[in-house]
Amino acid sequence: MLIQIDEARSIIDGLKLAPAKAKPMDVVSAIGKILSHDVYALMDTPSRDVSAMDGFAFRIDDLQREGRLRVVGKLYPFQKNPPELGKNEAYYVTTGAPIPIGADVVARIEYTRLDDDILTVNGPISKFKDIRFRGEDVKRGQLLIPKGTLLTPYHLAVLIQQGISEVEVVDVSFCIFGNGDEVVAWGDHGDGIPDSISPVFMKLLERFGTVHYQGVAKDDLDDVKKMLSRCLSYDFIISIGGSSVGEKDFVKRAISDMGKLLFEGVSTNVIKRGGLGIILGKPVLVLPGQIVSAITSFHEHGLHLLSRMVGVELREFVRVHLGLSLQVDHKMDTTYLVRIEGDRAVPLRWGVGLYSELSKASGFTILKRGRSYVEGEEIIVQRFL
Repeated sequence: MLIQIDEARSIIDGLKLAPAKAKPMDVVSAIGKILSHDVYALMDTPSRDVSAMDGFAFRIDDLQREGRLRVVGKLYPFQKNPPELGKNEAYYVTTGAPIPIGADVVARIEYTRLDDDILTVNGPISKFKDIRFRGEDVKRGQLLIPKGTLLTPYHLAVLIQQGISEVEVVDVSFCIFGNGDEVVAWGDHGDGIPDSISPVFMKLLERFGTVHYQGVAKDDLDDVKKMLSRCLSYDFIISIGGSSVGEKDFVKRAISDMGKLLFEGVSTNVIKRGGLGIILGKPVLVLPGQIVSAITSFHEHGLHLLSRMVGVELREFVRVHLGLSLQVDHKMDTTYLVRIEGDRAVPLRWGVGLYSELSKASGFTILKRGRSYVEGEEIIVQRFL
């Protein structure tokens, strides 16, 4: 029996799931993984007041009073203890060099003239111009990167600069298998339909941990049960195909025999055959064997489950305006792939097996049956990972 999508969401919210495991990983290897813990700054950045430009550091009042200053030294980034600035004095400073104590401005070198050791300034300056103050970028103890963040190469610099060489990342172990006598396992050669959906998830889920592909179960209840039993040593089980109610669809029957089928599907087109069960405390996500249905069902149910396990919201929802008018003529609420262009979401061709449309999509939206939507109307889109 199909249930309302809000009921399915409530069921997932009410589950008692084992928290996602975590493991330490060096920061370079952790790129592309999900942080399992908040990362806090260990030090101020910059660690002292420094020059943002090559130029001369001095007191602006001295220059305004005297019109010229005497350059008494040079400072470079490697110097640890900056000197105290005397009256009517200036120091040459390079980018990143410490600011002499008492200086309150840096004049860029292109705005200055130096005759012997006498400095004049012929360009715009203002108090605190081109000085980077201690902790201006990052303050010690502040939240640097929150848990649930997908680490990218752009996080590397700040982590390394902070002296952080290791972080903890989410380490969920996934077990994936396909279903169907007509399906050929990924990597195998033979006649039949190649398993083109499992590899998508094998790459998609790497950010959350490790993925173990088990091949394809035959259209046989005992074979499906054997596959599920093999997967029970992992944290999260994903079955693809065999999710409908035909005479050769055995996955949901196998789950009911081995554990509990929480729901067999939802009354929403495209994702309606996506189901969920529990066996020995392990979530078993049942995805349809059509690519669009599988991906959208995973984002609706699977990413919800992972958010619960990680303890932070991993889904991204955005409010955008519908890019064209649309009449929902289906008998139930319907999932539409959309491409986001600026603040507008343009619906793509509708269908459960359109591989080419999926590659164009930014995410999906669920629209109400029997409703006429007008161009520009606000809708909610869940972005794809």
